Amino acid sequence: MMAGERGQVLRREMAGALARLDLAFHIAWTDTRARYRRSVLGPFWLVLGTLIGVGGLGLVWGTLFDVEREVFIPSLSIGLVVWYLLSASITEGAAVFYTNRELMLNLPVSSLLVSLLLLARQLINFAHNFVVVAVVLMIFPRHLGWTALWALPGFLLVAFTLLGLIQLLGYLGARFRDLAPLLVAIMQPLFFVTPVLFRPHQLGGMAFLVELNPLAHLLALIRAPLMGEVPGLFSWVAAAAFAAVCWALALWLTVRKRHRLPYWVN
Repeated sequence: MMAGERGQVLRREMAGALARLDLAFHIAWTDTRARYRRSVLGPFWLVLGTLIGVGGLGLVWGTLFDVEREVFIPSLSIGLVVWYLLSASITEGAAVFYTNRELMLNLPVSSLLVSLLLLARQLINFAHNFVVVAVVLMIFPRHLGWTALWALPGFLLVAFTLLGLIQLLGYLGARFRDLAPLLVAIMQPLFFVTPVLFRPHQLGGMAFLVELNPLAHLLALIRAPLMGEVPGLFSWVAAAAFAAVCWALALWLTVRKRHRLPYWVN
């Protein structure tokens, strides 16, 4: 494929996604409503599940770690809600194209729009789960302050990173179908080495290991401000570098392999 043709593919993908942003969020919201149709609580079953998880883990791990509940429970609730967003985006991202193959094979949609559709669905789930965080922070408001505003740019960088990561994993997962179950298997132990149930400083001299985990930095950009801390410069740099790598690889695959995608997902 010539350089001019690659440029056209990239422009077509980007324009196709930007022109139909409203469609992506409309489909994502419709899918979410359809999944819980005729249920009493609807999407708030997600909230209930998260609330039970925070309550159970907060009681058990708070006792094991012997930490203040005013500190541990807010940290845990934010960590779990952000982890659900990261984990679901990664595991479902590897299957995003072949689970939406009917859409891709029957309509002239941008592959980036399909990735955006998954991200929109995950952001809707995140918004529902964030109700738990809001309730917990109202019960334990000690850490709330102006630093919480740093969570907004942190969230935007996390969402931007996840879109690039979904696009990258989508192409790899369409070509290699074993990637999706592999990621599901990997994310389970990764949960315990990502600072969801703990804070990095609790590791003492081993805290440097957390710095090698890009998900830890994405988590810190949202959790730290809500816990009364300004995210460290290294977390911003590491998250931005991770986003740049994800997007560079995703766009490279999009330009090189977009014409192969219908064959991979069929």
